[in-house]
Amino acid sequence: MVIRLLFGVGMPFKNILIIGLGNPILGDDGVGWVVAREVETRLGESRHSIEVDCLALGGLSLMERLVGYQCVILIDSLNTGQRPQGSVITFTLEDMVDLNHGHSSAAHDTSLKTALEVGRKLDAILPADKDVHVVAIEAQHIYDFKEELSPVIAAAVLTAVQQVFDLIKWQQKVIYGGPDGD
Repeated sequence: MVIRLLFGVGMPFKNILIIGLGNPILGDDGVGWVVAREVETRLGESRHSIEVDCLALGGLSLMERLVGYQCVILIDSLNTGQRPQGSVITFTLEDMVDLNHGHSSAAHDTSLKTALEVGRKLDAILPADKDVHVVAIEAQHIYDFKEELSPVIAAAVLTAVQQVFDLIKWQQKVIYGGPDGD
């Protein structure tokens, strides 16, 4: 019973949570924070039902932060070596095959997908995997100790910001109804 109360059983869903993931002192790994802060700035006072946060965690800790939200947009660097540096891709957690990319997994933790499954078994109010969107920027220099983004990653920030706003617009149609959300 205590676990259920901690996870918010009976609480209504909040609408949209945007999280920039990464570490801002590890070069390009901090791109999630940069994009999230730019989204927050552009939202300004029109942030009705949208919360923006920046975190340097994954797995169970990240799952706990998602409790109570209907839709989550995660922004992170991704180092697959399969795309040019600065490429911006968008997918859902449901589509994610390799759970070891980005901050969805940690060495002494579990993947975000597994953490969400555990949370749901404990009756936590969590978004479905199809409602956890990832905006990822292909980056190579994610372990360099520096606070600046490399030029190619910095140039991708505005594209990633636009992808986040496209997801917000689409998700609001799903939540509130509309031509694409019915």
